Amino acid sequence: MTLSLPIYTRLTPKALSLSLIGFILLVCFSLILATAWQMAQSSGERVDAAKITVSNIVLAAEQQARDTMLQADNTLRDLAERVAHDGSGPDQQERLAKLMARQVNNIEGVQGLFIFDAHGNWMANSFSEGLHTKNNSDRAYFVYHREHDDQSIHIGSIVESRTTGEMVIPISRRIETADGAFAGVALATVPVSYFQSFFKRMDVDDAGVIFLALDNGELLARRPTVAALMTTNLSKGEIFSRYLPQSDSGTAIIKSIVDGIERIYAYRRLAGLPIVAAAGVSYEHVFAPWWSYVYQSVALVGSIILALAFLGNLLYRQIQQLLVAERELKAIRKELEVIAHTDGLTSLANRRNFDLAMDKEWKRATRNQTSISVILLDIDLFKQYNDHYGHLSGDDCLVRVANLIAANVNRPGDIAARYGGEEFVVLLPDTELAGAVVVAENIRLSLLCAKIQHSASPFGIVTISSGVVSTAKTGEENQKEFLIKADRLLYSAKAQGRNRVGS
Repeated sequence: MTLSLPIYTRLTPKALSLSLIGFILLVCFSLILATAWQMAQSSGERVDAAKITVSNIVLAAEQQARDTMLQADNTLRDLAERVAHDGSGPDQQERLAKLMARQVNNIEGVQGLFIFDAHGNWMANSFSEGLHTKNNSDRAYFVYHREHDDQSIHIGSIVESRTTGEMVIPISRRIETADGAFAGVALATVPVSYFQSFFKRMDVDDAGVIFLALDNGELLARRPTVAALMTTNLSKGEIFSRYLPQSDSGTAIIKSIVDGIERIYAYRRLAGLPIVAAAGVSYEHVFAPWWSYVYQSVALVGSIILALAFLGNLLYRQIQQLLVAERELKAIRKELEVIAHTDGLTSLANRRNFDLAMDKEWKRATRNQTSISVILLDIDLFKQYNDHYGHLSGDDCLVRVANLIAANVNRPGDIAARYGGEEFVVLLPDTELAGAVVVAENIRLSLLCAKIQHSASPFGIVTISSGVVSTAKTGEENQKEFLIKADRLLYSAKAQGRNRVGS
């Protein structure tokens, strides 16, 4: 039986070129798809974050409105019961006026308290006796209570206060005689400006909006305010006509019927109260950073595609030269293997060389049951050094530190290597922990004596931290965990203030 082995042939230069072009096109297409997907994800995340933001604002507005209305209602209920029980004679009116004057000071947001008799005459209020001559029988809330025996709180449309001239929200309760007949109205007024001031503290953009409205769409307060606040009705807007009939709370993207701005809204009907709270952030504001990200991404992807096209052309030309250079590369392979084991900047062993040596010494220590130690070192605050002095000076610093480490690693079997970036590692075969700590401390002190200036460091000079581990049980321990332990000790030394040896 003859065993046939697959025969691999080299691609022709033409086939190699077509493969290169196909690969570049695939990379470009994948990059465009990935960028488009990321943009779509980012867009959805911005909308979701905006919905959470406006929902939180609505909850705050709802809580503020509820607290204000219910505090006012509790006071009105008490006043209505007093009038029903104690009557409304002159002495009682005087006591009520004094009581209401005190209560107004204790209820946040309430401007005034009033009691009207069955004819709308002012019996008592929280202001002054000079206001008793007025009559409010023409007010909508008074008419409502006179014609309905509803005992619950009534929140009316905005009116202009006859006492202060401000726009106020009337909150009222019906007063009855002992036999249930209409005896008047207890009223509390909340200035629209109270809610406007509260809304100003909410975090919405300049084109954003927060409002309270009656469930029939009549505005009670709005940020930003509108000139025709008392006559503006939102019942034809989508929140009232489309969303509230389906759910008492939610979020939606809507174009305002007041100012035509498209916003991401959250809305909520206040349970037990005829009020709707809503807030919206402008779509333009939400997506302004996103569009900036889109423009940058498109520019970046375009630049990458152009670079790939340029590189593809360059690589095509290089293919022929690479084929020729292949023969030369074989001749210098041995030299490259030597270079591959050395760090080009510091001339220390590189990570690959260290890994090979570590594996070899670990197995030898297992066979001979001897100790092996490792020192993992890291230059303190090297990023700040680079940022302050520049990368060329940073390279010089790495070389000087590497030379100091090498000078303190004297035995033939010891290996000092650059582990990566500003990290170095020293392998010490046949060495116990105490001896390894001495080596680490000598390296640290040597660097202190060198006094390499580092103004971004609290020490004023370049320092180094290290983690030292040692074991005589290589047959029982894991080599990877051994190095991880050294790394932990290194970062423990850094956490304790740097410029120290952790063991």
